[in-house]
Amino acid sequence: MKRLFAIALIAAVFFAHSVLAEEMPKPDDRVIFDVTAEDWVVAKTARVTINVEAAVSATNAGTMRGDMMKAVNDVAKGDWRLTSFNRSQDQTGLERWSALYEARLPENFLNGLGETTRKVSKAGLQLSVGDISFTPTLEEMEAARSALRERIYKQANDQLATLNTAMPGRTYRIAVINFNGNDDEPAPMPHIVRGYAGKMMAAAVASVPEASSSAQPMERAEKIMQTAHIVLAALPSASVATETKK
Repeated sequence: MKRLFAIALIAAVFFAHSVLAEEMPKPDDRVIFDVTAEDWVVAKTARVTINVEAAVSATNAGTMRGDMMKAVNDVAKGDWRLTSFNRSQDQTGLERWSALYEARLPENFLNGLGETTRKVSKAGLQLSVGDISFTPTLEEMEAARSALRERIYKQANDQLATLNTAMPGRTYRIAVINFNGNDDEPAPMPHIVRGYAGKMMAAAVASVPEASSSAQPMERAEKIMQTAHIVLAALPSASVATETKK
């Protein structure tokens, strides 16, 4: 009895394996290709940094931090962030504070920025333009990447429809859309083509006289490219039959 049960169990396993092998698509029932999409990311604001050098004594140490922030806001109104701060002492016994402030500003705020920093500066508190870079914000970059992925999804669906029309008798589906490339390759970063060089722009702004407040900001753009690894796989024959009955 046990022997008959064992034989029946082995037969059932072989039968199930045979059915499964027939239903699974063969390795050559896949179509693999890469799709690349590109677009321009528009930077509507510039990343601006201002250097502040201050001479600090015992009489103004308590108010100097507030004076530095006020001076930066007098240069241009913005959401300024203190990104770097260093303290040292000179030979006269005074403390030297070196600070770096950063904010995103529209281009019309940059008119005469270098001249404004010179006007705001005074004895014991000197300001200068550090860097101006028209790089897109994180939100702008993510919105562009999302739009590129949407375009790639559409291209993948178009290729799927073309394949199913060109290969009658088999039904294919989208099996994989991998935005990181092949599994055995390092993940590629989105490729970006840079626009203006920040330091060159800062030097140009510093030398430009005060312009009309009605000047319209000029948007800057950077090209971004995204590649996806796509696999179209044939549906098992049983699934195809089921889809046909529906």
